[in-house]
Amino acid sequence: MRIFALAMLLVSACGTAAGSTALAPPSPPTAALAAWKSFPANANPRPIISFGETTDHIQASGFPTGDRKIAWLCNKFVLASDVKLSTIVPGNAFVAGNRYPSIGSETAYSELMAARAGGGNPTDCAKAQPFVITAARWATAGFPTDRGTMQMTAWLFDIPEVNAYIGHSAVATAAYWGGGVATGGGHGGRISADGMTLTIGVVGGPDTPGPCGEDFAGSVAESDTAVAVAISSRTHGGEGVVCTLEGHFRTVVLHLAKPMGGRVLLDEKGNPGAVCPETGDC
Repeated sequence: MRIFALAMLLVSACGTAAGSTALAPPSPPTAALAAWKSFPANANPRPIISFGETTDHIQASGFPTGDRKIAWLCNKFVLASDVKLSTIVPGNAFVAGNRYPSIGSETAYSELMAARAGGGNPTDCAKAQPFVITAARWATAGFPTDRGTMQMTAWLFDIPEVNAYIGHSAVATAAYWGGGVATGGGHGGRISADGMTLTIGVVGGPDTPGPCGEDFAGSVAESDTAVAVAISSRTHGGEGVVCTLEGHFRTVVLHLAKPMGGRVLLDEKGNPGAVCPETGDC
């Protein structure tokens, strides 16, 4: 029986741990590829796989009082009397230099409020004073996609009381692959410059051969449109073993048959994840 003592600590480590015998990789997750067989991986522009349409920016000092933080969590916002929203679009939205259909400020605000609804305790929310939005700006902000954070044209709604804004992508939902925001939750990874080596990040036991170590192994299934990854793990354990339950950042390295290119990174269930260059941010 393995007994863990809880310790809230994140420790960095890399590589694949080795136990007494090597951990066999899981079966390649070929079934995960089916749902993405029609994805145009080589299209230019490549379709956007978006994981979210909303954004917040709050000043580094945070909120002046706990009551104002509660109001923010409760989504208490009102438009100033001179802020007029419209369904008219100013022009095309842009993502990575490519043009896409856009939405007006009225649609963006309505969808933003719907997405933020439901936060906070109802009793506290009823007493909270709203923040006043003084402007709706056609601007640019970062949003999560399967190729990392991408700068998109956005509607930003200014709240000068706390030097902040809330925002919504100005890209029309129909422009996203599948006609809407994707359900993420897949593996996150880095791809080498030649597109052939995929490094997947996982969190688990330490990279040690002792009883508290953990082994990881991975497998990959590929198609012309997607790359699906399965990860398995094995804790060494043993009777009477006591280990601290620390989260160690680990990596599993997988070699592809052809460059990643515009293919979608999937987990074994077919959920898309984000893949970024091996060096630099995305």
